[in-house]
Amino acid sequence: MGPAKYFNNVIIGQFVLTGVPIKVYIGGRYLTITDADDVEDPTFGFGMDEDGDMQRFDYRNVIQLSVSGNVVDLETYNKGMEAKFGGGGEEKAEEPKEEEPKDDEKKDDAAAQMKDHRMPSIGDLIAEISQEEVDAEVEGAEAAMDAAKAKLKAAQASMKNTIKQSKEKIKAAKSQPIDDSVIKEDHYTFGVGDIVKNKNGSCPHHGSMGVVKKMMELPNDMGTVAIYTVMNSGPTYKPGDSLTKTIDQLEPIQKIG
Repeated sequence: MGPAKYFNNVIIGQFVLTGVPIKVYIGGRYLTITDADDVEDPTFGFGMDEDGDMQRFDYRNVIQLSVSGNVVDLETYNKGMEAKFGGGGEEKAEEPKEEEPKDDEKKDDAAAQMKDHRMPSIGDLIAEISQEEVDAEVEGAEAAMDAAKAKLKAAQASMKNTIKQSKEKIKAAKSQPIDDSVIKEDHYTFGVGDIVKNKNGSCPHHGSMGVVKKMMELPNDMGTVAIYTVMNSGPTYKPGDSLTKTIDQLEPIQKIG
């Protein structure tokens, strides 16, 4: 008998009868064979999906098996059978021919075929995987580890650089002079607590008035801004709003103190 062309019910049943957990890979997922009865029919088998439902499948569409967690494809299975029996799953030694049964006595007995048809152990099959395949698996795993290490190293370097830049920004910000009391601008002076008015006719908040809550120096000598709480109403502002404007847009209305 030549090499198996697909995983038929006899082959799958052999694994089932050994008592090891077995799954068939078909349609992009594994189906669990729960009992020898699942593969009793020589045309279609049944397997349990991940939701616990039994699904019917065609043996010819089975891509590979999972036997005790080990993947066994058709090539590996045939190699194991060849090494064990000299090909086709039959032992080399000839056995006495039995009398051919009559036609009316021929019946399909899948369970009996499974029990009588001996097979190599899982260890025998797995041992037949070529050294080249093992080396390829090891090489792939090592490459994946190297890539992961390189990615981690790059991430750590990026993190250190980000922390360094953030510390420099914090240091530069803290070094900026801040005076929350009085700011002098040309001929007038106002500071925190004073009431100011927006005099910039092109500003959407023109005419808004409020109490100065904070004065801040902008970096790189870009000037000074005042943050004030609005006291009056307008088309774009209302009492309670907080506005931030450069001091050249503001004029003092009332100085507190």
